[in-house]
Amino acid sequence: MSKIRDLKDLVQQAIDDGATTAEEVHNRIAGMPFDQLEKVAAIEGLVQSARSLHDQSVQSVYDTIREVNRRAWKMADEALAKAGQ
Repeated sequence: MSKIRDLKDLVQQAIDDGATTAEEVHNRIAGMPFDQLEKVAAIEGLVQSARSLHDQSVQSVYDTIREVNRRAWKMADEALAKAGQ
């Protein structure tokens, strides 16, 4: 495999791993106020619903980042193949 393909693969993996790490950190930080608010019995159900909506939204955003990354690098693979790399 060429050095260009090796570099492309390294960058692709770094972006994917970075998105996953950012998602995990995002969820941990956002979870802190949810954890505290869920202790208030009067609003526990509302907080759980808000957390669920938040978690789904965050997952969707980071899944989209990873999908765009995959598609961009697929296009890069095709371009490199045409260039004979």
